[in-house]
Amino acid sequence: MKIRVALFSLIISPILAAASRHAVSPEQLVKRAHLIVRATSLGYFRPPTLPRAGRGDLFHPDPLATIGVVRFRVDEVVKGKWSEPTVDVEGRVADPDDYNDSPVPYSTARKAAGDFVSGRSYLLILHDNGTEFITAWPSSTAPTNEQLHDENDPWLKWVRERVKQESR
Repeated sequence: MKIRVALFSLIISPILAAASRHAVSPEQLVKRAHLIVRATSLGYFRPPTLPRAGRGDLFHPDPLATIGVVRFRVDEVVKGKWSEPTVDVEGRVADPDDYNDSPVPYSTARKAAGDFVSGRSYLLILHDNGTEFITAWPSSTAPTNEQLHDENDPWLKWVRERVKQESR
């Protein structure tokens, strides 16, 4: 059973992003998540499609906002149930690393929340909206897809501890 995972990034629509800036605590983010995985970005599963003449999308308001689908290898299920070896997330493959420089626990997302570096590890905090899993829930500014330094990253350790506390 394959499930598509969607990411509504800030680059898609500044209007929607501004409307969804309500704060959510890191504790609530973990508590409400249906699935949390540590996963490694493998690159594009489906590259972005560029605007083409005759397709009606040539004059997209932000042509750089086109995104594709990035495939991740699931390395660890931190919370929830997931049996597939991979998970797909809407986003862009980027080159520079983008670690969150806020203190742990994070209360906001990293700078380029929709960009992923191939071969790098991420903590994906996912919510099931009934048709697919999304990472931008409940807010596009929530830290739901943070790049990790390694298996002992402070954010990953904090989230693991919160999940343990919830299960007691």
